[in-house]
Amino acid sequence: MEIGMGGTVAKIAAAGDLLTSVVITDGRRAPDPFSVGPEKMATTRKDESDKAAKVLGISESIFFGFESVVSEESIAEAAEKMIEVIDSFEPDEIYSLHPELDRHPSHRMAGKICVDALRQCSNRNIKLWAYEVWGLFPKWDRLEDITAHIETKIAAIGEHKSQIAAIPYVDGVVGLNRWRAVFADPHQSTVEAVYAEVFLRLN
Repeated sequence: MEIGMGGTVAKIAAAGDLLTSVVITDGRRAPDPFSVGPEKMATTRKDESDKAAKVLGISESIFFGFESVVSEESIAEAAEKMIEVIDSFEPDEIYSLHPELDRHPSHRMAGKICVDALRQCSNRNIKLWAYEVWGLFPKWDRLEDITAHIETKIAAIGEHKSQIAAIPYVDGVVGLNRWRAVFADPHQSTVEAVYAEVFLRLN
């Protein structure tokens, strides 16, 4: 989430809105550059997510704790948990990974779980937005100027020390956010942002 929409999260939080972050899997299968093992990696990832959420201004973080969401049983259970969160929190918007365009299989499944859950919720008027991480969007429905919040985004990603030790995520995504801002519109006469994030509407 921090990579794909950390700037937008910080922007929304700064505007005074309440945000809840839902983490479906426990991260034990993530890159383990310090060779701590899956159990320690799971607790490390939870701690890193908590710290990153605080940096961004997220009000509450909920961890489902699934080791993976591969089986039909785990997918259905995760969707049920997501329905409970949505019905309890009653959000105006939900942000998720894309169920088709993201190249990471766990990310696609997270997107599918969100789509399935929203279809079964009591309120179907909630806007569902997809953000990009391991799959870039060829077009988008929404562009957010995150120039004022790029440093907060970078700081939040920096809390995921176990992950940035293996892959320079900050370098990649800051470059992407700069590109999104500069190439926002082929018909533009001026650049309106220095850094931007983009979203696709899923419903």
